[in-house]
Amino acid sequence: MRQFDMKVIPFEAVYNFRDMGGYKTRDGRFVKEGLFYRSAALGKMTAADKERFEALGIKTIFDYRDDHEAQSNPNPEFSNTKYIQIPAKGNHAFEMPTNAEKTMGRQNFYKVVNSDMFRDFYAQMPFNNASFKKLMATIQQPENLGLVHHCAVGKDRTGIGGALILLALDVPEATIMQDYLDTNIHLRPMVERMKQVIQQDFNDKELQQFHALMSAKEDYLQAAFNEMDIRYGSKEIFLEQEFNLTKDKREQLQAYCLR
Repeated sequence: MRQFDMKVIPFEAVYNFRDMGGYKTRDGRFVKEGLFYRSAALGKMTAADKERFEALGIKTIFDYRDDHEAQSNPNPEFSNTKYIQIPAKGNHAFEMPTNAEKTMGRQNFYKVVNSDMFRDFYAQMPFNNASFKKLMATIQQPENLGLVHHCAVGKDRTGIGGALILLALDVPEATIMQDYLDTNIHLRPMVERMKQVIQQDFNDKELQQFHALMSAKEDYLQAAFNEMDIRYGSKEIFLEQEFNLTKDKREQLQAYCLR
């Protein structure tokens, strides 16, 4: 039985928007609600969505998308919210599918990029990544919280960012994995709609690949966890060496963010 309730914030035109609070840490505390949110892109918000967003009191929008993605679907502006946008994709040769201006360009992404490439993408993202370095510095300043972090669909780049935040808060890896896998529930309507558009141009194998890339899969995030241990020996050393999150700094972060 799951030890937490998934807190989904319902929006009319934003997918996968969730409060990351409520998760139990290894020492029995809980992540406070209202500090960390994860989401898909925010650019299609309706007027009602904007009202709901403002009511959450979010102070920081942290955007992992590439420049072209962000320009094509810009974040809405809120007077009391600061906006940080640093691409998190790293040095991977492929462009994210939201970068393609034509439908066929998006389709080609799902034909060319395979699951093995995506596992490698996950395994490399947490390391020497300017976007995540900025994220982890940002969350250590209480005045920046609540914070919503997002990419295009809130699965891959946001999945890694969410894992890093929860690791720093000492949430167990099994819980972090479940938070990541829950994305599949909230993206299902989007994935089904995309499938209707592309299926006439895809064969069965290509459709399988499309579903593999549009799914949050355990082996994707596990590849990142494994690489942290391979490179550093432990998640604690990884957090300290990559983000200067020493034991003292993690304890300070936890003192503010846990209840």
